[in-house]
Amino acid sequence: MVDGYLDEPSCLGVPPYVSPHIRYAYGALVDLGIAPANITYVTIDAIRQERHEYIEMGCSVDAVVVIAGATVPGRYLGGRPISSREISELAVAVGPVPLILGGPIVLFQGPIPGVSLTCGEIAATSLQSILGGRPEPDGSTSESWTERIARFAVLGAELTTRHPSFPYVVCELETFRGCPRHQNCAFCSEGKKQVRYQRPVADILAEVEALANQGNRYYRLGCQSDLFLYGAKPRDGQLYPDPSMIRDLYQGIRQAAPQLEVLHMDNVNPASIMRDPEAAVEIMTAICQHNTPGDVAAFGLESADPAVLAANRVETSPEETLAAIRLMNEIGGRREEGIPRLLPGLNLLHGLIGETPQTLELNYRYLATLLEQGLLVRRINIRQVLTWGDYKAAKISPRHFQSYKEKINVEINKPMLQRVFPIGTILRGVHIEETKGQVSFGRQLGSYPILVGIPGELSLGEILTVRVIDHGYRSITALPFPFFINRASVAQLAAIPGMGRKRATKLFLAQPIQDACQLDELLEGQVDLSALLPWLDFSS
Repeated sequence: MVDGYLDEPSCLGVPPYVSPHIRYAYGALVDLGIAPANITYVTIDAIRQERHEYIEMGCSVDAVVVIAGATVPGRYLGGRPISSREISELAVAVGPVPLILGGPIVLFQGPIPGVSLTCGEIAATSLQSILGGRPEPDGSTSESWTERIARFAVLGAELTTRHPSFPYVVCELETFRGCPRHQNCAFCSEGKKQVRYQRPVADILAEVEALANQGNRYYRLGCQSDLFLYGAKPRDGQLYPDPSMIRDLYQGIRQAAPQLEVLHMDNVNPASIMRDPEAAVEIMTAICQHNTPGDVAAFGLESADPAVLAANRVETSPEETLAAIRLMNEIGGRREEGIPRLLPGLNLLHGLIGETPQTLELNYRYLATLLEQGLLVRRINIRQVLTWGDYKAAKISPRHFQSYKEKINVEINKPMLQRVFPIGTILRGVHIEETKGQVSFGRQLGSYPILVGIPGELSLGEILTVRVIDHGYRSITALPFPFFINRASVAQLAAIPGMGRKRATKLFLAQPIQDACQLDELLEGQVDLSALLPWLDFSS
């Protein structure tokens, strides 16, 4: 079973996240009576690193199952979703062993050379049909989609222990499938989904309990188009949030996984918030009672140009989204462990039908308004729309688009990061994922965690607490906290504000430094130590 990493608007499965779809598929195989010992789980990254070994293994098995779903182009620190070319090369390499392709990728991808069989969009039930002869739910079968998914989700929990990031893996949780809106946004892939269902609270809690029993402590309610519409009730042709459903869900997750360390979320439509602000406040309050700090709700404004929103059937408006941002700041903006409990993120999409050069200016002004009004937005995601099906994206001048992004980085993103993560902020549980030269890069586990650059070469997988000392456009710079000055490298010492390379080298050569007085003497009073001393440790 190859995890090709799901990457779609309503679901993320790129490490350190693991998607529910790969877990469902694993559970479906176990449900067929296949012993876990006879199922080999491997990620596409592992195959890239040890191709010969895994190709040899693939040539001696009964079948190779690939679960994939890349419909959103993105760059990730933890991995890269499988490509059509890689799927084809793998299929040819293991032939005549059948390669079965499943997952959301089948909705958007045409025939791939070498692929023997294509599962449905819900690979788990299709696998049971192909390998076990069990019919898929279609109204004539005794079990519904949700009943099968409930069983597969519990049986598939064991897969997480085989994930290369375990136990530091974020389990993506699904509440419902498909956008419940009557009319989807013109560019969105959610409308392409043919199977739609809503999972009962009890089923999700049983899955969480099974995951917790396997040692999982990190969870994200990320696999749905709008969490606030989970359990929503129709009224006057619209869907209205039901606070009781989400309150029961969050309370239940806390009970099912009492040792959890992260409970975050993902997508919310600002229109759902403003359709019933009182209900939205109840939901936000319930979330903030049970989630963990650093949570992010991604708002899909997509454009601040009303003409573009209308042309693309986007439900929200710039004014509604601004009001929703303000409301979430009021409820979730309080800091805990140094960071806000729950903040909105903002998605802007370019190349939409009806976009003009004026659209870019409207978007910029809108973002500037957020700063002017003192609001906090954790993440501003600017990306380009994919052309698929009948949707024809507008042409964008690469030069103008790059200039626009740079302007937002300098004038919006950096000031916003300085506001969300002011100097001195303490971030706990930062996992080192990459080292480049004299800088290591890490993130906390959770929803849209900030990228942290830490001077010095740290070990991959190391987990540490850091203190923010500087800001980039989309990342921050931090040093270990507390800061052991007698164990620090020259690169780490030089990163201290006001220090510089020459003084850092002098301090490095003088280690061990006994106390603050000796430190001040070495620096000849030329560096202000007042902000530094509270987090310095002179232990050797």
